[in-house]
Amino acid sequence: MAAGGRRFVPVPVRIAVTGFNAVGLVMFTLALMALGVLLSGMRVDPVTQGGTGYLDFILFFNAVLFLSPLAGVLVFLGVRVKRGEHWAWLSSLVFWAFVGTMTPLLAWVLEAPVSVRVVPVLCAAAMFGLLMTPQARTHCAEPDDD
Repeated sequence: MAAGGRRFVPVPVRIAVTGFNAVGLVMFTLALMALGVLLSGMRVDPVTQGGTGYLDFILFFNAVLFLSPLAGVLVFLGVRVKRGEHWAWLSSLVFWAFVGTMTPLLAWVLEAPVSVRVVPVLCAAAMFGLLMTPQARTHCAEPDDD
């Protein structure tokens, strides 16, 4: 342990936690935008609005609205990973694996542009890769109970 009771945090963990905070901020911003759209009083009527495109738009914003709690959880996990807690490291791996697999599938179902499919997958792969480095694994390893 370093002077002052602080534990050294490896560079890959610091970069990953910064990514957690950045993605959490983007998710929270999207959730606030979704809340604004939902509170604006729009009416959904797919028949008179030319199909289900508008309904897909509203469903997307409903889905994004639920990202605000997830953004909070992501920032919380980042703090805990930085502290070196093993459960947070495992939870983060599960979260990024989920994002990396579900985002392209959801984007494919909603016929989103390619960038909407690729960017989250690249972010998830980068975070997963940073968390799997030997330094991050050692930093978040289970303490030995000798």
